[in-house]
Amino acid sequence: MNTPELRQLKMAWIAAKEAGDTQAQVRILQEYPAYQDELIDFIAGYQATGGNEAVDQNASLLPLTRRALTSAFERVFESQNAFASLTELRKSRNLNKVATARGLRLSVDVWNKFENGAIELVSLSQRQLEKLAQFFQVSIDQFSNALNGSQPAVTLNRRQTREAASQAQQGPKKQSFAEAISRSTMSKEDQQFWQE
Repeated sequence: MNTPELRQLKMAWIAAKEAGDTQAQVRILQEYPAYQDELIDFIAGYQATGGNEAVDQNASLLPLTRRALTSAFERVFESQNAFASLTELRKSRNLNKVATARGLRLSVDVWNKFENGAIELVSLSQRQLEKLAQFFQVSIDQFSNALNGSQPAVTLNRRQTREAASQAQQGPKKQSFAEAISRSTMSKEDQQFWQE
């Protein structure tokens, strides 16, 4: 609890610290044993955050720190941004398949292959994954997980033979992204956009 008296003690301790008066700092701790635990926690926090040292607002983050920060944010907000499939991801953005394909400069048949789980994740370059994730405003890992979770809708025809039914349940044939693009109805410019 942060009572008015405790706040005054904290301010007095900071004033003594800034003045370089270690005797006053120790005296505050000794004279107020009821607040000693709270003051010790405050002092530890003060020292851990750099105390009265100026913080350089323009300092750049180290790449390792930036990755750690990104990872922490993803874990915290993962439940809000976790999508089991690309269909869920697309629907969460209120997009239909045509608008999604158009926005990504893909043909609808290629986007269908994504949603049906026919495109192999390993066939996508880092740059292609960045473009796809950026369109949906998610991380590359979130897009990759949604792609891995995308499976075709299995429909069974009761009149099929067992062999035909087992083949139907296997889903679409997996293919690389490059192969899907080359077999698509996409314009040459859009194909080049994805092949860069």
